[in-house]
Amino acid sequence: MKICESLKRGTVEMVLLHLLSEREMYGYEILTEMKERSGGQFAIKDGSMYPTLYRMIDNGLIEDEQVLVGRRRTRGYYSITDKGKKYLKELTEEYYKVTKGIEELISTKTNIPSSKPASPQKKSAGK
Repeated sequence: MKICESLKRGTVEMVLLHLLSEREMYGYEILTEMKERSGGQFAIKDGSMYPTLYRMIDNGLIEDEQVLVGRRRTRGYYSITDKGKKYLKELTEEYYKVTKGIEELISTKTNIPSSKPASPQKKSAGK
């Protein structure tokens, strides 16, 4: 698994809730918004997003409404619930706390591992 995919997996719920806190959206609209607003850096496949949306519905974080668009086609619109807004606030606070800690940890020069292998120590001739 790519590192980027692992990092995304941990933040998908937060990003979805954030987008839905702005307005209700349908699936493709969410994917497009994610990709455009992140400059293409945070794009996920619909096959990854929908199971997350369904789990969030089951947990009461969001709601969905099927709306008829055209004669026979329906589109699912998703909106955040009050429980979802509260969870988003907690999740965002925790995200910033963790990323700040990680940033401090990896920016400390003494903690950065060298990318060069250690060169063997030469022994002095008289010792």
